[in-house]
Amino acid sequence: MWHGGGPLERAGTAQQRIFWGMNQALRKAGYHAVFLDLGDQIGSEEENALREAEHLRYIRDHGFGGALFYPYAYRHNRDLVNEIKRDVPLVMLDRRIVGAEVDFVGIENHGALVEVTRHLIAMGHRRIAHVTRYEPIQSVRDRVQGYIDAMRSVDAPDVTEMILDVPLYAGERRWTVLDAIFRLPEGQRPTALSCFTDYMAVDVAERLAYLGLSVPEDVALTGFDDIVPTLPNGVGLTTVAQPYEEIGGAAVDLLIRRIKDRVSPPRSVELPAQLIVRSSTAL
Repeated sequence: MWHGGGPLERAGTAQQRIFWGMNQALRKAGYHAVFLDLGDQIGSEEENALREAEHLRYIRDHGFGGALFYPYAYRHNRDLVNEIKRDVPLVMLDRRIVGAEVDFVGIENHGALVEVTRHLIAMGHRRIAHVTRYEPIQSVRDRVQGYIDAMRSVDAPDVTEMILDVPLYAGERRWTVLDAIFRLPEGQRPTALSCFTDYMAVDVAERLAYLGLSVPEDVALTGFDDIVPTLPNGVGLTTVAQPYEEIGGAAVDLLIRRIKDRVSPPRSVELPAQLIVRSSTAL
């Protein structure tokens, strides 16, 4: 796991909180936890794949009793994971590596975005866009699908569905689509945005301000993760809180089950998330 974090995460990073939950559960069960850090910063996918492969081989070669693995290079190391799980029980967190047959713990991303979108609809919004970054990660796809399903469940002709991709380009290029949408006439542009992370919500709020629009007066805004409670303009961010410590505890439960039973089929656990309503969606 990367220890993660940034200046906006004031109450401990998501990764730290997951590890605290793991460590507490492991101590109660009589185990000792070792944190293998992927580094100070997330690298390229190839760099992450090399770091993760090195750590996976380390736990195998040094006789660890099990491993809880939060992958970033989710398109790599499938064969290595399937090889190492034969010697070391593995539980994957948050992101799946396609084809890796291991236990998994995450959250109900689809249901969370359904709830967020329905909250915005209940607040009177009909032109709601979901702001994401295309990545072949199941959690990202589930959030997009939750938004789509919630929007399509509303039987009203004025409901407008939009998915805006904000890529990882440097400079102005990343805002091409969002700028074009918000330069439409007031009666055509979105009145609400749901962002796939809190950090994306912060970036979007700053871009809206650059375009002369404010949150929540002109655009309601939501995030996801509950790691950034306040936007740069001082407005509280409506978001989805992940139960980070509980994720760590549930991963330990699966790991201990796997240590005791090495032959049963892999299990998946998805924990519920909680909508936290703050002033960024106030009318």
